[in-house]
Amino acid sequence: MKNILKKLLLVLPFLAMLFVGNSVYAQESSTEFTFATYFTGIGCPHCSVASPFIKETIAENSNLIVIEYEIYEDTRNAPLIYDYNDIYNIGLGIPVITFNYEDSLAGDTDIKNNLKIFLNSPDSNQVQTLEGIVNLEDFDISKLGGFPRIYRKDRIAIKQSNNSLTDNQKKEILSFITSNLSDWTSEKQEGEIVNTEIVKYPGGSIEYEHALTVNGWLLQWNGDIVNTKEEVDPGEDVVYCDEEEENVCPEPVSITKVLGLALADSINPCAISVLLLMLVAITTYNPKNRKQILFSAGAFVLAVIVMYMVYGFLIIKAFQFLQSITIIKTYLYKGLGIVAAILGILEIKDFIKYKPGSVGTEMPMFLRPKVQNVISKITSPMGAFGLGLFVTLFLLPCTIGPYVILGGMLSALDYLKSVPYLLIYNVIFVLPMIVISLVVFFGTKGIKDISDWKDNNVRKMHLISGIAMCILGIIMFFGLL
Repeated sequence: MKNILKKLLLVLPFLAMLFVGNSVYAQESSTEFTFATYFTGIGCPHCSVASPFIKETIAENSNLIVIEYEIYEDTRNAPLIYDYNDIYNIGLGIPVITFNYEDSLAGDTDIKNNLKIFLNSPDSNQVQTLEGIVNLEDFDISKLGGFPRIYRKDRIAIKQSNNSLTDNQKKEILSFITSNLSDWTSEKQEGEIVNTEIVKYPGGSIEYEHALTVNGWLLQWNGDIVNTKEEVDPGEDVVYCDEEEENVCPEPVSITKVLGLALADSINPCAISVLLLMLVAITTYNPKNRKQILFSAGAFVLAVIVMYMVYGFLIIKAFQFLQSITIIKTYLYKGLGIVAAILGILEIKDFIKYKPGSVGTEMPMFLRPKVQNVISKITSPMGAFGLGLFVTLFLLPCTIGPYVILGGMLSALDYLKSVPYLLIYNVIFVLPMIVISLVVFFGTKGIKDISDWKDNNVRKMHLISGIAMCILGIIMFFGLL
């Protein structure tokens, strides 16, 4: 009996080790994930079919993690589809989802029919990156290109900026994606609790219960709320641009660019000429009524702003339509920079060899008699407002260039977000008109004096506008601001 007990005592440690080993294996097998990278676009009809199906599949399978790049509204992600095609041969159309070097699904039908086949892929814990496929244990989340949204069953991690992450922050974000969510929320995490944001995708949207920001990443989830650390040393918070990622850091719109375009457009001889012609007509009819001059000029300027706001929305809408074509969306910003430089060269050409009515810089000569005939009949502020609405059509040939560039940049924004930029642009555009109106009203200078000054300095005005446009073109093409 004693011998049997001794043998049992000897065997028990090995049995315990075997049990522990099996437990560890069970735990590891439960955390084997299938990673997929998905390219989609809000506004793409096929994506509106594929994306809801993918979201349903994610919700049903806790081991599926999808790294999603939306390329229509977030233009910064658009160049990545070319990089991933070079590495994984996924093609340039959307929707497309890839799992490894050989396996990808393209189109809504292919995705709906075959996605679930890859859920138990033998290539588990393999993450697709711009550096090729890497094991999860070697995966550095800060190396993901662009601005991905990483989905798992009841959570999402959204990259919102290019802030450099500390090692602790990288681990925290990756742990959020891969850990048991109740375990993750039970520990104190670095970051700030914020209001949740609705996540839009083609064909739908998702809302989450809780949200935490971690140095440029937004983490959202359902379930328990997380405790945050009271004192955190996040390290140096440096914003950087990845030199290998084109069109990532440069924002499509900035006040500097809007001001530059507006100033270049405001130094416009043809817009000033139309205002002066109207002031001549008003003063001829009301030679001593200065208030009539001021009210008429104000009505004209207001009408110009109103119509140019309308034109701005139309231009934005046109660019948004064009951006449904991926290749146009990818190179739009550089293309606008080239257009700006070309317009600048045309303006400088008018300084070197001036010719009235030049294409793209001044009102064509054949339109001028028609405009002058309409203007000569204006005698009141109401008529001046109507003139302003009408005459913008004749101003477009010589003022539309910079405005088209602005519309292209604003096409990445919602209409409401574009309104302040359009207003700023148009107020600056009419600023010389306002100054001239006030100068005439207060009698500082006569209309003829201003007209003579404009004629004598028209070449210099073209030069200043041309230089400004060329500089902006270079800045936009190379993404310097």
